[in-house]
Amino acid sequence: MKASKTWALVLMGGGARGLAHIGVLRLLEKKGLVPDVIAGTSMGALVGGLFAAGLSGAKLTEMLDGMGLEAAADKARRRGLFHRSRNLFEYLLLTDTKNRFISKIGVDKEDAIEGYLKSCVGNVRIEDLPIKFLCNAVDLVSGREILFTRGKLIRALRATMSLPLVFAPVRMGGMLLLDGGVLDSAPIEAAKAAGADVAVLVDIHRPLKRVPKDRLKSTFQIVQRTVEVASAASFEERARHADFVLRVPVDQGVLSFSEPRRIAMIGERVAAASLEGLKKAVDACP
Repeated sequence: MKASKTWALVLMGGGARGLAHIGVLRLLEKKGLVPDVIAGTSMGALVGGLFAAGLSGAKLTEMLDGMGLEAAADKARRRGLFHRSRNLFEYLLLTDTKNRFISKIGVDKEDAIEGYLKSCVGNVRIEDLPIKFLCNAVDLVSGREILFTRGKLIRALRATMSLPLVFAPVRMGGMLLLDGGVLDSAPIEAAKAAGADVAVLVDIHRPLKRVPKDRLKSTFQIVQRTVEVASAASFEERARHADFVLRVPVDQGVLSFSEPRRIAMIGERVAAASLEGLKKAVDACP
């Protein structure tokens, strides 16, 4: 099935909720409706970047259970981490959690996360991917959004997924790069600037709700809430620029990775139910 328009799939960040993107991509791949451009932030960029590099929906699903982690798992077991980790995403989180407070802030060379990503896609460059890909990050030095459209894929993915106080930020040149979702959790306009006639947004955001003040005690809780508030303030306006919105309701915490396959299945079910509308948006014929 070929779309008559050049179209982009925009994948939001959202931590564990971003695993729903795997189900969406799995369904689109089965139906032969693969986007011309994938634009992502944070977890959306991680999932979308790996798919753009050639990892199938089935392979990404395997990663939910930690398959393909043999070398990384051996190293993690020696550190006493992997017995607590059920899948790739938890492994990456636990590995960085152990290291982030005992080293200088800002990763300026390959760390465990990049090492694993390299084992998946090598040193492939973004401009050489079979599907056009872009992702964003925030430079704390200048306060500006940085778009990755060229360069090493693994470095860009490592930068865009640097959630404050969870993953260490990345030093690159004179920049200190953090999770792109801090400024723009849905890079729709960037996707259109990359040549897409139609932007399809996979919306996994959790509407902002009032939280009890006793849940805002730790530094992490306060920083996480700050990011949520800032993102929510800009999301509604940015989402209006999408030509089609695939709303995937996942009521899951950012770091709640305990049911990865269930989250992915929600994404697949919603994509299946919305397939006709999506096809109409990109003028795809059966």
